[in-house]
Amino acid sequence: MSVPAITLQPLVSGKPLSKQQKAFNTLVGKIHRARNRLQQWHDAMQRAAQAQAAQIDPKMRNLNAMRKELLLALDVMQADPWYNKTDHKRLRAMIEVLAHACLSIQHDADIEAILNRQRAPAREERESGMGDLFGFDEFSQAEAQDADAPEVDGFDAEADDSAGFHRRHQIDVEKRPRDAQTPSLRIIYRKLASALHPDRESDPEERARKTALLQRANQSYKNGDLLALLGLQLEIAMVDAAHLSSLADAQVKDYVRALKAQLADLEDEITLIEQDLRINMPFAASAGKLDPRAIDTLIEQELDALEMVEGELKSVLSRKAEVRFMKSWLREQERSSQALAEESWDEALAALEDFLAQELSPRRRRR
Repeated sequence: MSVPAITLQPLVSGKPLSKQQKAFNTLVGKIHRARNRLQQWHDAMQRAAQAQAAQIDPKMRNLNAMRKELLLALDVMQADPWYNKTDHKRLRAMIEVLAHACLSIQHDADIEAILNRQRAPAREERESGMGDLFGFDEFSQAEAQDADAPEVDGFDAEADDSAGFHRRHQIDVEKRPRDAQTPSLRIIYRKLASALHPDRESDPEERARKTALLQRANQSYKNGDLLALLGLQLEIAMVDAAHLSSLADAQVKDYVRALKAQLADLEDEITLIEQDLRINMPFAASAGKLDPRAIDTLIEQELDALEMVEGELKSVLSRKAEVRFMKSWLREQERSSQALAEESWDEALAALEDFLAQELSPRRRRR
């Protein structure tokens, strides 16, 4: 629904606008920009959902099947005498990585069983190490099971709950506590309701027109949409631009308060949509600042990344019977994992240093 452009103008040429009138015009501009951005986000979310269902999800399912095939092959390799103790350690680590990746997509009892088997040797090493280092030898089986229990069920429950977030974010906005509507908002609505009451019309066409206009007024009042209500007044010629510009500062101030609340609602809805995108669209989860105009680029990047992973998995699966190749591949995966861990640690240290620098730096006193 388009709303007529509403700005307050000086009634006398050369006379400046008051502080409240300037604030009114500034908020009107911000609301129009926020509405445009909200529409961009709705359009982007629709494109993202279509791409997720038609392109990304099928690729993810295919990758999951390939990961499981590789995981089963690595599990068999643990019984191969050509793989030594160091190889077995790398096999266990890779199996755990693949298992968690598969289980994050869907539950699989076979993969869970394999994952639990991989944890047994690690638990034995941990128990032995704790006994030697801390001077106690007992670590109950119940405690071990609790420590090693997979968190897949919790992940699935969380994923299932987040699936309806896109549907709920509009409900959340509506349910958010809102201050009582301003007096001016109520006055405008009552005037519109009186002028547009369809029961006072004998002509069927005019009654239908006023019924539609009253429905718009009801919805605008419910949403606290001052601009839409003022736009309706202009549309049905209840007031004109000169009348709005001649309003007393006290009334304009009341309008400004309503416009601030309206802008806050729009900004909150945009924030909820961005959160929805990060929760439900994997390609946006690790992105920096999100922009609706960049969604198509993010989708293309995600598809390219999935194709690269698919290519690597195909290559490894085609050579899984080659012991020398698999040993080399496992060694390279271990190096990559260590490099990523060191990079993450360096980033965490840098962030901590920045935080401490900010906290310990002298702050100016307010005058």
